[in-house]
Amino acid sequence: MDKKWEIVFDYLMYLIRENKVKPGEVLPSQNMLKTKFGYSEQPIRIAFNKLIELQIVKSVNGKGFVVQDKISNNLLFSFRELFPGSKSIYTDFEELICDALLAHESGYQINERLIKFKCFRKTEKNELILFQESYIKKEKFKNLTLKDLNQEGLMYFIEKKTSSIVSHSSKKISFITNSEDIEKYFNLTENAINGLILDEGKVYDIFGEILEFRKSYYQPKFFEWNFIEWRK
Repeated sequence: MDKKWEIVFDYLMYLIRENKVKPGEVLPSQNMLKTKFGYSEQPIRIAFNKLIELQIVKSVNGKGFVVQDKISNNLLFSFRELFPGSKSIYTDFEELICDALLAHESGYQINERLIKFKCFRKTEKNELILFQESYIKKEKFKNLTLKDLNQEGLMYFIEKKTSSIVSHSSKKISFITNSEDIEKYFNLTENAINGLILDEGKVYDIFGEILEFRKSYYQPKFFEWNFIEWRK
């Protein structure tokens, strides 16, 4: 059973995600939530502290907990949001057991049951933007099918058909000059590829659990990374 603070947290996230409470507006007060759920102050305070930690809300004296504006170039986007009008083709959906090498790369446990699949992202003109291999936990995605992926993608499935809440991702970006073996592995024979950008990353939920480990290979001409650096 969910902890009390998680129930409150999920409710507040629902209000934010569905734009019931928009950026700049104030979330329900602690007293209102105490009345709604019949909980003591402690789990409600923990839920708000988690939102503050994730920089989703901020505490404003005299107002309450205000939803923060999103910084568009510091958000975790799905492929469909990054490349409007493009299409994803998912293939090679299969189960496997996590070995020592994959455990080292991904953070999953040795002998854990995983699902592996490939994705090819193309423009409206059928130009290949990127290709990717992903690994997710079988236990967490028991009901996921290849049809689900091709209809809406993984991010949509997580957000709409599971109880998980995506928090953030970690990334390691590198350039690959010799991509012949990778192209063979992905069966790419259509066009010559001159180098690849490797985006090796993990997607986490709000509790720090890995939802997806993936290796995305971008054609350099489609890769652009905009971000803001903050000085403490």
